[in-house]
Amino acid sequence: MKDKYEVGYRKPPKATRFGNRPQPARSAKSGGAKDANIDVAAAINGPMKVSQRGATVRVHPHEAMLLGLAKKGLDGSIRALKEFFLECKKAGLLEAPPRPQTSGFIFAPKGVPCDLAARLVRMLGPPPWPDDVYAEVRAEYDAEWEHIERLTAIEEAKQNEKTK
Repeated sequence: MKDKYEVGYRKPPKATRFGNRPQPARSAKSGGAKDANIDVAAAINGPMKVSQRGATVRVHPHEAMLLGLAKKGLDGSIRALKEFFLECKKAGLLEAPPRPQTSGFIFAPKGVPCDLAARLVRMLGPPPWPDDVYAEVRAEYDAEWEHIERLTAIEEAKQNEKTK
């Protein structure tokens, strides 16, 4: 009786008892990489089609990513906002522009009159100034100064004639 084995509930046939059944023929999964020689850089840098305001537009993949992050952030995704601002910080968009100097001290080089230094600062900013531009502006300043001295002398002469 020991040679006789009954097949039934919780008693599988001996030939297939421990999983040595033939497996069904399986086909290859679709959607895998068909061409292993894909140019990754061209795929990343190439424009992609995105739908904006009902029209299909071609944009750079980085711009498409930023648009998607901004949209998700406006919908309330904190993680998308964090990523969006991180990308903006990497691009330098969150840094405040340097403030123009509105007050303070500027020391003019020795031998430069204050009026001339003020003119050069308005034209070129704080020193040092290029030598060729300085020479040109200095010549104009000297010519104007001589003209002013001549006019002042003429005016003083007129005043002296009136007082005599």
